Amino acid sequence: MSWERAISFTLPWEGGLSNHPADRGGLTNMGITQTTLNRAHKKGTVKHNNVRALSKSEACIIYKAFYWAPFAWDRYTEPIDMILFDCCVNHGMGGVADIVQRACVSLGASLTIDGKWGPQTRGVLYEVAWKNGLALSKMLITKRLAFYDRIVAARASQKSFLKGWRNRTLALAKACGVRIA
Repeated sequence: MSWERAISFTLPWEGGLSNHPADRGGLTNMGITQTTLNRAHKKGTVKHNNVRALSKSEACIIYKAFYWAPFAWDRYTEPIDMILFDCCVNHGMGGVADIVQRACVSLGASLTIDGKWGPQTRGVLYEVAWKNGLALSKMLITKRLAFYDRIVAARASQKSFLKGWRNRTLALAKACGVRIA
C-alpha cells in the first residue's frame, strides 16, 4: 500500500517530457533523466533507453527499482516513507541525507550533517522515526523547504523552479496530513 500511495503522489509532480535549459538533469520524461534510463536499460530493468518513448509503467518500474526498494522506504511508517521517497526522487540520496540529517539533529539526535547516506544516518533516522514519527514528518517537510532555499541561494539559475518546488512540498505535507506553520 505505501508504495502505491507514494508513487501516485510523486509521479504527477514529475510531469511529462521536459528539457528546461536550467534543469541540470537535461532531457527528462516523468522525472526520469537520460542517465537514469541508460542505467536502467543496462541493468535490464527496461528494454530501451529512449527517454522520449518512456511509458508510465516503465517509469514506475524504474522508480521502484532505483528510488524505493534499495532504500527500503517501506520499513518506515506512513507518511515518513512517502516523504522520503519523494525527496529521493527530487533530490537524490545526497539531498535526502542532508534533509534527514538536519531534521534528526533538530529533533535532538546526535548526527553529523555531511550529506552522506550511510549506516549512521539510516540508524538515527530509524530510531527517530519510531520515537516520534509525527514530529519527524513535520521536520522533514520543514527542512526540505529550507533545502530549496539553499539551492537557490547557491545557484540563482534555479530560482525559476522554487515556486513549483515549494508547491510540491506543501502538497506533500497536505497529502501526508502534516501541518506546518
